[in-house]
Amino acid sequence: MTKTIKYIFAFALSAAISISVHADNSKYIDHRGHNLDSLEIAAAKWTADKIEEASDEELLRLVYTWHDLMLGYLNINPELCMFYGRKVFNTSARKGWKAMTWASAKVIGQLFWAKERYDSATFYYNRAMQTIETMEVGAVGIDRPEGISQFDIDNGLSAMYGTIGNLYSMQDSTDLAMEYYAKAGEIFEKNGWKNALSNLHYNMAETWLDDGEVQRARSEYNTALSYAVQAGDSLLVANSTAGLGRLELSQGHLRKAIRHLDEANRYYSAHNDEEWSALLENIDYANQILRLQKRQAKIGMVVSIIAILLLIVSALIAGHMRKLRKQKAQTDAVLAETIEELTPSTLPSDIKLNDRELQVLKLVADGLSVKEIADKVCLSPETVKWYRKKLLAKFDAKSFIVLISKARQMGILQ
Repeated sequence: MTKTIKYIFAFALSAAISISVHADNSKYIDHRGHNLDSLEIAAAKWTADKIEEASDEELLRLVYTWHDLMLGYLNINPELCMFYGRKVFNTSARKGWKAMTWASAKVIGQLFWAKERYDSATFYYNRAMQTIETMEVGAVGIDRPEGISQFDIDNGLSAMYGTIGNLYSMQDSTDLAMEYYAKAGEIFEKNGWKNALSNLHYNMAETWLDDGEVQRARSEYNTALSYAVQAGDSLLVANSTAGLGRLELSQGHLRKAIRHLDEANRYYSAHNDEEWSALLENIDYANQILRLQKRQAKIGMVVSIIAILLLIVSALIAGHMRKLRKQKAQTDAVLAETIEELTPSTLPSDIKLNDRELQVLKLVADGLSVKEIADKVCLSPETVKWYRKKLLAKFDAKSFIVLISKARQMGILQ
């Protein structure tokens, strides 16, 4: 899984400025009803001499104009956004206007992040965080006449902790990422911000999954899901469920993965206008699962065929081995008979028969065929034929009738 920018806190400005940004400059309207063109005209009137001679109140109005231009160009012209952002930052930092300093530092940091200039992004994020840490509840500044509330500080600090955590996560510095995530989590817990906690633990799960820490990732996804349910936010529930689906897919647990992704997909499909990108991503993962299932089915078929072939080969080998053992037993029997024939006879007659020959002789006398004798004594038909010829030779008989007659005369057969 490639590193992705997850739920970033960087643009959650505590100053709660209402903006609307479009590619057409004239469509941008700031909270005072100004568009980008009128803001540019107003800013252009401020020459270097005027800025040098301006009072703090006048200079603050200019900083607000630059600030609105920074926000206006945020999504349509990063270079101009950076230009005006630095004007706000440099002037506010010099004048000690903390609210405007941290707001501009955060936006500049995000612009450097987008350019993958992480060192510069870290510098401005840390400036934003350090500025918030020096704010005091109830403090009134020229750039914040209504005063600073605890909510402003908590919101700003948690936003920066989360953003810096995401930045370190992008750079594979997991320990540092988790350190800042934990700081953000403490503030969220203190204020009972369930939605933010769900987002936070989702980010932590994504980081652990990127690092291959599957069990930790699963735990964090489930925690994110729990907070999402507590918050009653169906989008966060869907996101956490989709995360669990991706995790199970990475482990090859296709049934679990498709169940989670289908559950998330029900939400995304019902909100297609707002969540079309998540829906497309979910569909892509579902297609991956289908491809893997087809591949597994093919592999399973090949394995089954191989198993069947192995069974057939094993059966053939087993049959061949039984035949070899049978032939060996017959060879051993013939060898034993030959050795027995070479020893002095203990029978009263000149004809000496071993147990097998006597057995075959009796079955011949009973009128059994070669095949019947073979089945009876567990020998091959060829071996039975060999014994019959051997008996004819021993008794010097031309036929089996003569053979049986001689055997009876000699008392071998009753």
